[in-house]
Amino acid sequence: MKRRASLFRQTAGTLALGIVAMQVFSLLSLLLTVFYPLAQRSAEDLAGLIVMSAQTYADLPVSQRSVFLQRLAHDNGLSIGNPPENLRAHTTPSELYGKILADELRHRMGRNVPVLTTHAPQGTFWVAVPVGERTVWVHFARRRLTGTLPLGMVFILAVSTLALLVLTTILVRRVLRPLGVLADALRQQWNAPLPILPANGAREFYDLLTAFARMRRRLQAMIDHQSLLLVGISHDLRSPLTRLQMAVELLLPEDTPSELREGMLQDIQRMSELLAQSLAIGRGISARMVDLDLVSLLHKVGEDFVRRGGQWTARLPRRYPFRGDAEALRRLFDNLLDNVRRYAGNRVEVSLGKVEGRGTLSFCDWGPGIAEEQRESLLEPFSRGDSARGHGDGSGLGLAIARQIAEAQGMDLRLVNRNDTTGLCVELSWPLRSRTRKS
Repeated sequence: MKRRASLFRQTAGTLALGIVAMQVFSLLSLLLTVFYPLAQRSAEDLAGLIVMSAQTYADLPVSQRSVFLQRLAHDNGLSIGNPPENLRAHTTPSELYGKILADELRHRMGRNVPVLTTHAPQGTFWVAVPVGERTVWVHFARRRLTGTLPLGMVFILAVSTLALLVLTTILVRRVLRPLGVLADALRQQWNAPLPILPANGAREFYDLLTAFARMRRRLQAMIDHQSLLLVGISHDLRSPLTRLQMAVELLLPEDTPSELREGMLQDIQRMSELLAQSLAIGRGISARMVDLDLVSLLHKVGEDFVRRGGQWTARLPRRYPFRGDAEALRRLFDNLLDNVRRYAGNRVEVSLGKVEGRGTLSFCDWGPGIAEEQRESLLEPFSRGDSARGHGDGSGLGLAIARQIAEAQGMDLRLVNRNDTTGLCVELSWPLRSRTRKS
């Protein structure tokens, strides 16, 4: 499944694109409405100065030209002189300002006036001004052009854009931080303590947390009532079943066919098992959390499994502190081991460890595997994998009870095959954050 982008990333990205687009639009607007008209006015003044300087230079006696050139260079940054022989070979297409200047010169003189641009030395504009029968070459350095205003505006826009992006990131993170806290709380165990929101959080998040707490209390009350009703009904029905069993064994005539007697006793036994499983469901829903050692509990379960003739192989750490309901966990593990004995023989391998930041506990057998499309359905009540696991007995409640108990302990239960053809693993996993500390 494709990982979705977080709300912070989507919101911050949208705002960032909007800010950048607005700044680019502002820059283009300034270029078209301010800088381009300024460049035209500057080129118009410069074109008049170039034409006047070229004509004055051509009209002056040779003896006075040197003084004029010095004053022209000092006062206006213009120079007059013959271009290098290979000027055409080192020129590049005129920049925008060069084209604007060429248009102004053509408008002023009524003919095309070449404006050439070279990058050495230090970037130079060469203008061939026709004066009478001769051509006067006027050149000036690129640095003569007033570029402080455009560069300054670009710098201001860049700094303001960066500042807006930083402020937007801080604002979005501050607004969405309580939502992240709530999301983390919802991903944890449903009855875990509620998170503490930031003191300066928005009122809507506090309202959401209050509504969630109210809903959780109502769900807890419904679960408690369901558990109490289920336990009460199951407990009340056990006495009539016991009396029925005694009646079948003591009161039936001796000439009653043995098949009928055995069938009635098996039905009563099956009903007793269903009631026992219903009691396990009711007791497993309401968890009483205490601190315990999961490894010690697994050792006790393994000893009971071995005493019943099972083969127990375990890869466990020395200790594993855990917070949960010891009795419910014991019923969970016994239920999984009963499923192994029923469908996969008496051999089981148990491992406890950590995978991708989550604690994992696996019970693996050597029986037939289960197709992937059938695994989820086997965790539903009254669902049995008879064709896959080769056994027709059972009520179909074992794995459903196991999953309900696991979820009450804050665990996720899933089924995976050991390999492509044989063996089934029941894997329990839980988040490690502030839950366990492995020794």
